[in-house]
Amino acid sequence: MSLASDTNLSYIKALSTPSTKTKTMIFVLMLFLAMATLFGWMRYLDVRDGIEKSRKDYAAQIHSIYAMTLKRTSAFYLNRAYANLDSYGIKEALEQKNIAQLTGLSSFRWNVLKQENPYLLGIRFYDENLMLLAYLGKEPKHEEIEQSGEVPSEPKIGFFFSKHYAAYHIMVPVIVHEKVIGMLEFAIAPEFFLNEVEEFSNLKGYILFKGEAFVPPDEALLGISLHDGEISQNKKSTYITHVITLKGLIRDDLAQLIFFQDISDQQQKLLDAVYAAFFVAMSMMAVLLIILNYGFNVLILRLEKSEASLKELNHTLEDRVNEEIKGRMENEQILMHQSRLASMGEMIGNIAHQWRQPLSELGATLMNLQILWEKQKLTTAVFEDRIQRSEGLIAYMSKTIDDFRNFFASETKKERYRVSEAIHKSLELIESALKNHHIKLILELEHSCEVEGYPSQFAQVMLNIISNAKDTLLERSISDPTIWISLTCKEGKTLICIADNGGGIALEPIEKIFEPYVSTKHAKSGTGIGLYMSKTIIEKNANGILRAYNSDKGAVFEIIL
Repeated sequence: MSLASDTNLSYIKALSTPSTKTKTMIFVLMLFLAMATLFGWMRYLDVRDGIEKSRKDYAAQIHSIYAMTLKRTSAFYLNRAYANLDSYGIKEALEQKNIAQLTGLSSFRWNVLKQENPYLLGIRFYDENLMLLAYLGKEPKHEEIEQSGEVPSEPKIGFFFSKHYAAYHIMVPVIVHEKVIGMLEFAIAPEFFLNEVEEFSNLKGYILFKGEAFVPPDEALLGISLHDGEISQNKKSTYITHVITLKGLIRDDLAQLIFFQDISDQQQKLLDAVYAAFFVAMSMMAVLLIILNYGFNVLILRLEKSEASLKELNHTLEDRVNEEIKGRMENEQILMHQSRLASMGEMIGNIAHQWRQPLSELGATLMNLQILWEKQKLTTAVFEDRIQRSEGLIAYMSKTIDDFRNFFASETKKERYRVSEAIHKSLELIESALKNHHIKLILELEHSCEVEGYPSQFAQVMLNIISNAKDTLLERSISDPTIWISLTCKEGKTLICIADNGGGIALEPIEKIFEPYVSTKHAKSGTGIGLYMSKTIIEKNANGILRAYNSDKGAVFEIIL
């Protein structure tokens, strides 16, 4: 009985006293849980800090866009105001309070400015007592032109508020012989600044007057805070509110621009970080339990060796991959930068061709005015006619700059466009250069061909290929230089063919022409990246094909979309 009792006691003691293996497993698991919790928390903080920095940068960007728009708009319309006041007869008409002459002399400039900015409400002329004399554009109500005090001695700029009205006013005093005779004023609707911020930030904005209740146009905005920088949430989404206060010129700040940024994805990213850390911790704990249970001593030793080898391999591989990615990104940035510089050079050259004729006409007009003045035959009618003709030439040159600027604007969203219109868009930029060099252009275009993509990028590819053809024809002094462009569409495919009679591409294999830094031009005129970027645009961005071959007359480039 005594021996049996001792045996039972020993067995019970063995059961109640955990083994070294069990103690070690419990310790490792507890340590692992603590580390997993710490890792999850650190991951959460890291993701949260990154998102917070992104939010602050985004808010700063919105306010910066608004501030730059204010500065640019003020400078532009101050310049337009002085230009209008310096125009023939404006100051005299204002001094004589000749309403008909004020509106007549300013109507051309008003039409140009209104076409450039649809949000321009009007141009207004006041006398020295701030009484409205004349206006062009929207007829102002009494509360929209109410002023206090005297005509300012210096230009004043800011928002003017009244009940349910807000506009950005640029007020410029008119001074003749050190005497204030009146004031010229531009009024711009606040929707202009709202539209500018919306365009650059891709956020939908609203104008809210002080004291008015905000009625959300969308159920997704119900219950969202109107305070700047606050994060609020409803049943559908999470938003952060961005508020820009419109600074009043005379009265208090009575209106605001409000933008709502949907940050639901960012909030979900925070939750995903926590869930991912928890999932990884639980998965690793399960794996660790299996490993410890399977073989505490031998398996742990082998695992440590394998883990060390794997970490070393991963560390080396990651370094190599990161180094390769960094090198490729640097090369890509260099190529893009060189491509921009090359495009800017082409743009400047084409602008020179576009401006040559109007500059000649402008010079002839000025010379004609000088001759008439010297012969004392310059009448008012002739002078005004020459001035209007000169302003028309200047407006044409300004439109040329806008055409080139819009051509090189970046696109972020695909759209369906007519291929023939994109071809004509590129030809508008180089047609003058072709005519000046007596290069014949033959077009055979089907106007019904439409594709999905980026029209400006496609037009840039066309411009690159046509420019290369032009340069080849000029370098080789080809007699009767000609460029053929054809467009056909059949069975869901669109084929664009650009050919010339320049003698072809002297390169074997001919596919090397699309490699970076490969050029058949003279060293001073070729960068070797134009066709490389064109092929990248067609094949990667348009899912098409760009290829080249030689015909019996010259080079042929085919684009299949």
